[in-house]
Amino acid sequence: MVLPLKQAAVLTLVLAPWFVPCAPAAGEAVTYEAGGETVRAYVAQPADPDGRPGIVLVHHLWGLDGHTMAVADRFARLGYVVVAPDLYRGRLGTDFGLAQEMMRRLDEGRAVAIVQGAIGRLRSMGGAGRRPVALVGFGMGGRVALATALQAAADVQALVIFYGHPETTPEGVMPIGAPVLGVFGTDDRAVPVEEARKFEAALKAAGKQATIIIYAGMAHAFFDDSRADHEPEMAKDAWVRTKDFLSEVLGPPQGERPAAVAPASPAGGAAAPPDR
Repeated sequence: MVLPLKQAAVLTLVLAPWFVPCAPAAGEAVTYEAGGETVRAYVAQPADPDGRPGIVLVHHLWGLDGHTMAVADRFARLGYVVVAPDLYRGRLGTDFGLAQEMMRRLDEGRAVAIVQGAIGRLRSMGGAGRRPVALVGFGMGGRVALATALQAAADVQALVIFYGHPETTPEGVMPIGAPVLGVFGTDDRAVPVEEARKFEAALKAAGKQATIIIYAGMAHAFFDDSRADHEPEMAKDAWVRTKDFLSEVLGPPQGERPAAVAPASPAGGAAAPPDR
């Protein structure tokens, strides 16, 4: 699904009420054991976390930075319990070269073990038991979230990938057992749009439940408000679509019935469907 810029901007204006925060979320630093090491993580949750769905939020190549923690807080304000693990052992990419080097040195097997540990940490909180859990990852974190979902032992109920390198064959995506939302941009030089389209085709051929959104004109990291590629209107639209997807798959986090909002066209009629 390629979303034209004008149509996406109109949709964002129509859905503007969705962006009003609900209640403050208090984040805290925690540790847990995974893969033979003690892992640092940021936890954000609503005031009444019992019975709420969970999200494991996997950070981008820059590390567990302020942007990632702010996204965790936004999810917590919606009513989700969020664990954002630190894959870099406390280090941050203070410049692009360092961030790339840390990403290259990250062992995918170790990263998957850390994310699996975060899933367990979520389900151990407050006697939650079998709370439904979504994996949400950005850039490098999108790839790690996908790699985790591909593990046979991964027990997750939803997967959201923002511009992370995907699998591109039906065989490669076959192990995925959860509905998928993928968000990409046509002008992404880190994850070429051809990869996103092959990912979509592979998921369809494998019979998976998936929605792939490809934003026209968007570069890599357009959701990240701390980076030069940030595009506020498209980021808001992607946020709404992510919230809708998680609410549909995991259930409304606060027990409310999601409002059905139909986008309008500039002429006032029904909006045309996005190009595919």
